[in-house]
Amino acid sequence: MINGEKLHMEIEKLAYEAHNINPADVINEHFKGSKNIIIYGAGNAGKLFLSFLSSVLPENKIDCFLDRDADKKPEYLGYPVYKPNDSRLNTDFRKESLVILALILQEDEYRALQEQLHEMGYKKTFIAYYLNRYGLHPTLSEAKERAIFSQNIENILAAFDLMADEHSRNIFFSVFRAHAKIDYKLPVLSKDMTQYVDIGIPLRNNYKYFVDCGAYIGDTFIELVKRHKVKKYIAFEPDLQSYEKLIHQVNVLRDKFEQSILLPLCVGEKNEFLRFFAGGGGGSRLGEDGEEIAQIIRLDDLLWGYNKLLIKMDIEGSEMAALIGAKRIITETKPDLAICVYHKISDMWRIPLMLKEWVPDYAFYMRNHFLGTYETVLYATIL
Repeated sequence: MINGEKLHMEIEKLAYEAHNINPADVINEHFKGSKNIIIYGAGNAGKLFLSFLSSVLPENKIDCFLDRDADKKPEYLGYPVYKPNDSRLNTDFRKESLVILALILQEDEYRALQEQLHEMGYKKTFIAYYLNRYGLHPTLSEAKERAIFSQNIENILAAFDLMADEHSRNIFFSVFRAHAKIDYKLPVLSKDMTQYVDIGIPLRNNYKYFVDCGAYIGDTFIELVKRHKVKKYIAFEPDLQSYEKLIHQVNVLRDKFEQSILLPLCVGEKNEFLRFFAGGGGGSRLGEDGEEIAQIIRLDDLLWGYNKLLIKMDIEGSEMAALIGAKRIITETKPDLAICVYHKISDMWRIPLMLKEWVPDYAFYMRNHFLGTYETVLYATIL
């Protein structure tokens, strides 16, 4: 059994110790003894990891990228791109290199790739997830910003105490420990569960009316209709490339549900237009660097007359704003919620505390559906 009092003390200890952990020291420890630094994956994940690396160690340059599609992309971000078995990368170069795997794979796929690289002569590999998860947490880039832990101990402990089962408390603690230590090998996984749709929790509204904020290409929708009888599926996906694929997927499975509403919109705190970074990938998001303009809608202004909803949000760090824009429907109808809390570290305590203030009857569960803390989700329901 988990000892709550002991974990309270451990959380406090980790919060204070985080001040003394320098991200640059953590990275250098992994790089020690490696003459060459290589990023495997000339894509968005590789780009984000390079950005993170440059912000923490601006003097540390990588040598190149590795990618199986190097023939199509011989250069990326000013660096050469090679296939892993390229003869220009000689035996000594490979032996003296650290290869950082910056791409999204399952755990067994990582192991298989590491074995392949080892057979090619690359002696050291490291999974980017284990260090910072592709720059998704900018607070890890600046040591001074890590003060948020010690400044929020009471809130962190209060959110921990809201977790309704032992697995949730284990998840919460292990995720916080990973952030504090900058070591993402540590978190507990929610094994034998399927994100959002099969989570070992008796959700009150039973998935009949599903609101999918950040629907992407319909990956959640596919798993949803496999497992549940869905009366209405309402989806928001502002990236037009993903939206087109979502429409196709919903049409293919149109006999699996009664009705759908698919909207190329963002959800947020206000009805407005903001810059949007697209690209057809799972990392599309609002941001000042965006080249497109997206329309933002408040769920409170759209979801009138709906009851018995499950609202899911995976919207790249905009979850808090979107929840504020849904405060009326949350307080009036108390929908089941599945909210990603991994994009911003503070969301893991800010969001449950805010929701508990709005709906005191909510019970909270936390599940971690992928390596590191990349798919950590807060679930809320009325028991």
